[in-house]
Amino acid sequence: MPVLRAATPLLLCLALWATAAEACSVCGCGDPLFAAGDSNPMGGTFRFALDYTLLSATARSDDNPAQTESLLQQTFLPVVVYSPTNSLNLVLQVPLAWKQWTLAGGGLPTESASPFGLGDIEVGLRYFVWTDSDFTHLRRQNFALSAGTSIPTGADDIQVDGQRIDQHAQLGTGAWGPYLGALYTYAQDPWTFSATLTGRYRTTNSYGYQFGAAVLFSATARYRFVETFALSIGLDGRQALHDVQDGQSQLNTGGFLLAMVPGLSWNLTDALWLQAQVQIPVASHLYGVQSVGPVVTVGLQFLFH
Repeated sequence: MPVLRAATPLLLCLALWATAAEACSVCGCGDPLFAAGDSNPMGGTFRFALDYTLLSATARSDDNPAQTESLLQQTFLPVVVYSPTNSLNLVLQVPLAWKQWTLAGGGLPTESASPFGLGDIEVGLRYFVWTDSDFTHLRRQNFALSAGTSIPTGADDIQVDGQRIDQHAQLGTGAWGPYLGALYTYAQDPWTFSATLTGRYRTTNSYGYQFGAAVLFSATARYRFVETFALSIGLDGRQALHDVQDGQSQLNTGGFLLAMVPGLSWNLTDALWLQAQVQIPVASHLYGVQSVGPVVTVGLQFLFH
């Protein structure tokens, strides 16, 4: 269906927040597997995306409340989606992150670090268990289940002047991050509506740090103006528990975050799409003293038959 073909690339951007912001207990919103799309896959096809994301966040230090941590993060994210059948998507995400982290205040010298390198790779799958199509009215419904995990491939032992830098400045979490979720989609040309709900758990790393478990959700509406151009508007949200260090809750981590997500998708050629979006925080109840800025994402997607 044309509307599904036009809408699929809009979903690629949303995977980035979950991956790029994985070292923040409240930054990530939405669906970890949006890169897989919200419509039934086409068996025997590959999709490749290359995306860039910019985000920022600040938080009061739990080690010294007089100091503030600031993080500016840029992420380059190759994504590969393979559909071996008409009901299954297999997804691989390999983030390259550049973090600019500072710790300042309290009359102490400012600490800073700028690590660059491989983050935590993500693998996942989405299986469509139910599909209902009405070709007369160009209407389709889908229900799918998703599962996956982050893998502790990113370095979490980076040091500056012989001292390990803060956990949130590390390129990786040093832990596994399994998740389970569900997706529902309703499409009737030229509109597409989708909703997701996902739970993610984090294991404890070798330094005794555990990022807070979280429930993530999203709701998105997309409208295809012409065959090659579509706009979307959505809400992404997350409720996260406090992070834990050696059994002690980290007071300035976790909480509730809701973001409005406008986006667009433009078909440059038959196999090449350009997409862009921005996640704008509109409501929050973050624990302690924290702030999260908008997240900007732009990228390209290629479809191979």
